[in-house]
Amino acid sequence: MFTNVQYNIFMLKAPSWFENSPCVGQDRLFFSSELKERNEAKKVCLNECANREECLSMALTQKLSIGVWGGKTGPELKRLQEAV
Repeated sequence: MFTNVQYNIFMLKAPSWFENSPCVGQDRLFFSSELKERNEAKKVCLNECANREECLSMALTQKLSIGVWGGKTGPELKRLQEAV
């Protein structure tokens, strides 16, 4: 038996500041299921990215909870979103 499942998929238009961010092209690192890689992605955000605050703000506004955004992992983003 098959069940009809509807997926709500949306795409965000990347903001202009994103184009020169150090995470561009590093999807495997920033969307990894491995803790070591997520921690490495967080280090990139914290040590190399001039757009970390804008990125975190966007992630919270758009309710993103998958991947590393603004130096925060998905679970960290969810906790911040729930605290608001």
